[in-house]
Amino acid sequence: MTTALSTVLAAAALILSARTVNAAVADTCKAAAASDVRVNVELCMSKLGSHRDSLEAADARGLAKVASLVGVDNANLAAADVKAQEAADPNVRMKPALAKCATLYKDVGMCFANAHDQINNHAYPAAKQRLDEALAQTQLCNAAFATAGVTLPQPLALHTVDCIQ
Repeated sequence: MTTALSTVLAAAALILSARTVNAAVADTCKAAAASDVRVNVELCMSKLGSHRDSLEAADARGLAKVASLVGVDNANLAAADVKAQEAADPNVRMKPALAKCATLYKDVGMCFANAHDQINNHAYPAAKQRLDEALAQTQLCNAAFATAGVTLPQPLALHTVDCIQ
């Protein structure tokens, strides 16, 4: 496994949710953890284990693709949560932060989708760059709430944590 691919897997694997683990997932998560200290084996296995596409993903590349697709889904959920918060008529200080996050989470989803394409094309450094961009956009959303002096609302806070992990 290349360092770039293990980094892509490490970054992407931590944003997924799942319940069961097959041998390929476990082996890949263990290999990723052995090559990158940021990978928590148990978290990796729990996040990748039950995604419907993980059973067909027999290697790190396949699992990284699965992870990036789930990243897209998570970003879409976050964007929907932002839209719901905006519709709930938030306080005046929260409105600008929500507007910024709405735009940012569209970008986060595109970054994950682009990472998937780059992984598919074996362009692992470019995929890692897209994942780094997704993380940066997520952190900018957090910063928008901090600047406004308001707490990041749930469930957006949970989606933000998932993206960062």
